[in-house]
This record gives sequence, structure tokens and C-alpha cells, in this order.
Amino acid sequence: MSQDHEEECSTQTQVGKPRRTNSPRFNPDEDGKRRATLMTRVHQVRTRGQRIEVSFDVKGQPLGKAGDELQSWIRVLAREHIPIWISDFRSVDLAPQKEIVWMEVVTSFTVDVSFKKQVLKSCGESAKGFRYYLYQAFVRDHIDEENVWQRPQKVVHNYPTITQDDWEKFIQYRRTPEFKRLSEQGSEVRKKSKYGSTGGRDGYRKRDQAHFEKTRKYAERHERWLDMRVKPDGQFKKDEFKNIAETIEDFTQQETQGSFESVGTEDILTKALGNAEHSGRIRGQSKFVKQSQYFNLVQPAREKDEVSDMKRQIAALERTVQELCVKHGINRETMPEEMTGPTVDQHNSFKASCTLNVKESGPSDPNPMPNASKECQLFIPDLVNGGVVLVAISRAYIDCVPTDTVHGIPLGEENVRVIITVLKLNFALLPIPTNEATSIEEAIGGFVAWPKSLVVVQTNLSQASKGPSRASNREAEGSKRTKKRAERKKIQSQPEVEQQPAQQEQPSFDFNNISFELRPLAFYA
Repeated sequence: MSQDHEEECSTQTQVGKPRRTNSPRFNPDEDGKRRATLMTRVHQVRTRGQRIEVSFDVKGQPLGKAGDELQSWIRVLAREHIPIWISDFRSVDLAPQKEIVWMEVVTSFTVDVSFKKQVLKSCGESAKGFRYYLYQAFVRDHIDEENVWQRPQKVVHNYPTITQDDWEKFIQYRRTPEFKRLSEQGSEVRKKSKYGSTGGRDGYRKRDQAHFEKTRKYAERHERWLDMRVKPDGQFKKDEFKNIAETIEDFTQQETQGSFESVGTEDILTKALGNAEHSGRIRGQSKFVKQSQYFNLVQPAREKDEVSDMKRQIAALERTVQELCVKHGINRETMPEEMTGPTVDQHNSFKASCTLNVKESGPSDPNPMPNASKECQLFIPDLVNGGVVLVAISRAYIDCVPTDTVHGIPLGEENVRVIITVLKLNFALLPIPTNEATSIEEAIGGFVAWPKSLVVVQTNLSQASKGPSRASNREAEGSKRTKKRAERKKIQSQPEVEQQPAQQEQPSFDFNNISFELRPLAFYA
């Protein structure tokens, strides 16, 4: 750490106390006012080669003081590494800066890679808020003046990472018609927001954690939504909130009586507010809580739409084929199987992430490899206690070839394509992450690649779970008795002959009483 940086870090004090006047960043005209956060504790911990331990609750929200420091550190990184002149944080040009932010976070805090998406999302929101602050404080009222091109002294003192070139690009974009259009559009959208909260800096996350510490359970989201709209004196911020509270109370009583049932996003809060939940948010919860996690949705709405579109396309193709058959006088029902054309595996993803294996129809293989999918268990290495740990139940498609792809990446010799159906361990990481998912919760309902050595198939799982039926047992016992009587009659009717050496009995199989065992997927390769 440089000497200048250490001097800057040493100037941080508690909020509300005046800063020391010997600081190189001190401005005597603004004595006692809050400055940019410097996070000296984080720098001190990093200097000692340590990291701050961060705990997360079951919703994925950072807990306690360490969680607050993580949020503040993300805001500092957003100011230092994200240019103020960008127009969209989702731009691919910002990929290097995003990686720097993520590496700075994991260097200072113990954050799992499964939270990378939430960290970068928080960074984007912080960068957007910082740009809004700069525009409102220094640019908006002086946008047409010539001196707006020069950095204000407060910006120079408090934010030295903003260069003159960055500031000029920032002003230049704010003068474009595109920015004016987006600004007006945002203002119109903001006017439609009728339910502003009064939570202040605490927000949903701290309120949620404080409630859990007292009651050892989380409040329903409609309860948390109302709590964030009550003033300190116990009164609602608007009269409209009182009407919504009465509606929520009615639905709560209906749910208690059994006349109303919450299904997915259609819960009490959605019904009370009268509009559906947006896919990019979850009202009544913090930004760290995912909608799929809170509502336990297996298949996102967007994927359902893709499936519906695919079904409509297939139906349209089917009608076209039928019309062509009628036009040319072809009866499809009497056509031989060899002329029906290639068949496509049904287990491929509806997403454009897997290659379709087209197999020509023909005589079946006398010794086929186990086809279609098999129910199996998915494991990952246990880095703490050693061995492996069960994380999910899935369907494995063991007839895949190494050239098949999942999310554009070939499977290879050592992996197999699976679709996760049941979670056994939350917050477990995928052994082969993708751009769309890094944890098993994000991958549930979709195709992912999994090492064969960590996949265990239970053969004939459904039959094994049910066990042989009573009828089959009686039939087997009767067959055995009949066979023994026939052998005794045959022996009695034959003349006595010289006793021959006993031959080794050939093994026989009773297919009604098959024993089952767990075998690694590599056994079938």
C-alpha cells in the first residue's frame, strides 16, 4: 500500500465527528460534513493478509456488521473502478472492471462464488446511484454553462479517481438527446411509483434480520412490506397504505379459513396490490433475495414461454406435414417405419444450449447401451470432511457423446448431461458452472454437465422402490413346486445308472426378485 493511500485511509472517523485538519483531503469550508467512505478497517485487514468473515442467512442476505461493511465496500469499489461516463452497466466492455471488483471483494471478504451475481448487481446499482448524485449535485443546474466542463473542487478532493477526461465524457453524455430522452422516461416511471417506503438506510435486509433475531422466524413479505411503510409514530405514510393493510388483513383471514391459498407469486401481497410480480424484483424483500428462491419456482416464466413457443412451432409443422400428405395422397398411418424419417431425442433442452442428436430409424441394437434417462444421485467433493456429499436428485442422460454440448461447451469424455429435479443441499456449487448458473439452485430444471465419477445411478429404481408384487411371488413359488415334482417323476421313471460326477450347477436368475445396487455412472460407459 502506498504512503499517500495510507494517509488517506487514516483520515476516516466516525460519522458526525469533524475530520482532522491535517488531512490532504480536508476542505476547511466543509468542516464536520460527511465525506466519501474510505473503509480503513478493510484496508487494515487486507494489509495483515486476512479477510473479513461474512455470514449469510437462508435467503442469501449478508448478516451483521460484516454484511454492512461488505455493502459499503462494494460502493467504494463502484466509485473507484466503474467509469462515471458509462451509459449501461450491462455493457460487455465493462467485463474487466467487473472482474476487478469481484477480485477486490473476495480478497477482502469470505464470499462464495455463488454470490458473484448479487455482488455485481449491487455494484451496478451503487455505480448508478453515484452517477445520479454527481449529476444532481454538480451538473443539472449548470448543464448549459461553460464552467460545467471543469471538475468541481469537491469532486477533486473527495473523488481523486475521477480524472478531467472522465468528467468531460460524463458531461458530454449528459448533453446528448439520448440521455434527455432516458431521463424524461425515468421521471415518468418514477411518478408511477405509489408505494415509497420509509425504511431509510436499514432497508428490508436489516429489518428482516432484526425480526428473525427476536422471533427466530422470518416475517411474511406482506408483513414486511407494511412494516416498511409505517412511520416512527405508528401511522401509515399515506392513507392508501391503510386501505391496502385492510385488504391484506382480509386475505390473511381467508387463508386461515382455507378459502384462499397462495400459489407461487400469486400470494397475499400480490392480490392486495392488484398487479403481478415483476420478474426482476421481489417486493417486500431485499435485493439479495431471488424470486426463484423465495417462491421455490422450478421453472422460470421465461422458460415456460419458450416451451410454449416451441410447442406452437411443432404444432404448425405438424399441420404443414399433414397438408402435404393430403395434397400428395399419402397416408401417414400406413407408411413403413423406415420412411418416417429421423427421430430426435426427446431429452434435449428447449434452450439453445444443447446439440440435438439425430438418430436414423432402423433395427435396434441387440445389446443397446442404457438409453433415455435414468434417475440418479449427484454428489460433490466434501472439502471440509473429505469424501463426497449428496446435493441433488436428477435425471442423467448416459447416451450422450463427448461432442454433445451443454450451454455451448462440449461434454467431453468424463462428463454426462443431467437435469436437476430435487435439491438435497442448498447453496451447493456446480462442479462445472456455466454463464447462466453457478449453484444447483440456479440450475434446477435445466441441463448441466456433471462429472461421471460423481453421479450414481440406482438401476430399476421404480421397480426396486415398489418391490416384487404378491402375485409375482405366488407365481414364482408355484413354478418352483411344479418344476420339482416334474424332476422327481423323471428320476423315478429312469433306470438306475452309474452315478456320474456332479456337474456344477448353472446360475439361474429370478427376474421377479432382482437385487439392486448403486453403481457409478462410469460403470455403463
